[in-house]
Amino acid sequence: MGLFLDLSGIIGSNDADVVSSLKNYTKSVGGGLERAHIDNSHKNFCVIESQNGNTTIFYPAYFTDWDGCSQFVSKELNTTVFSCHIHDGDLWMYTMFVKGEVMDRFCPIPDYWGDISQEEIDSWAGNAKIVAQYVPGLQIENIEKYLVRWDLDGDEEKAYTDDEFTNCEWQLVDFLNKLHVPYPIDNEGNARGEIFKMWTKDLPLDEKPIPADGYRVGPIIKKPWWKFW
Repeated sequence: MGLFLDLSGIIGSNDADVVSSLKNYTKSVGGGLERAHIDNSHKNFCVIESQNGNTTIFYPAYFTDWDGCSQFVSKELNTTVFSCHIHDGDLWMYTMFVKGEVMDRFCPIPDYWGDISQEEIDSWAGNAKIVAQYVPGLQIENIEKYLVRWDLDGDEEKAYTDDEFTNCEWQLVDFLNKLHVPYPIDNEGNARGEIFKMWTKDLPLDEKPIPADGYRVGPIIKKPWWKFW
C-alpha cells in the first residue's frame, strides 16, 4: 500500500485556537481530542504545530473527513484553511477554504480517478492569484509553478531551484514551505509539534498499532505509479 496522508494548513491562527476548534469539530462528530504520549504507530496519532503565525493539523492515518474538518475550522476561525491530501503515493492535492467556502482547489492529475469533463478538469487547475489573495505576504510567482498538470511521460523535475522535491507527492512539502505552513513530521515519521489522540464516531479510539503494510506517516520516498523503473 502506498502513502496516504492528510493535513490542514491554517493561515493566521495559533495552535491554541486550532486545538479549541478541532475539539469542537471532534465533538460534533461523536469523538474527542486529548494530548497524549503516543507515536505514529497509533491509529489516533494526530499532531498540531504552529510556526510563522500559521498552524498545521496532521490527521490520524485512517481519518477520512479532512475536507469536512478543514471547512469546519475555516468557518469557525473565520480564516483560510488548505485541506491537503497525498493519495497512494501518486499525487498531492488541496482544497482551499475561506471562511468555510471553497475558493480554490488543485490536483496535478485531475483525471486520476477516471474520465471527467473538461469543466471538471479545469476546476482542479489551481489559481495562484486567488491563493495569494488569502495568504499574507505570498507572491504569485512563488507558487504558480506548482499549479500545473503533470506530464506523466516526462521526467520528474523541480518547480523551483530551491525546492527539495520534484513533481512527486512530496512536492506538497515544498508548497507548504512557500505558504509558511509547517510540515509537522520529520524524516523518520516523528512529530515536531504537539501530539494528540484524535477520534470520531467513524474513527474510534484503538490501541492497536498500524499494521506494517498500512498507511504510513513520514516521508517514505517511492517512485510514482507511472514510472516503471
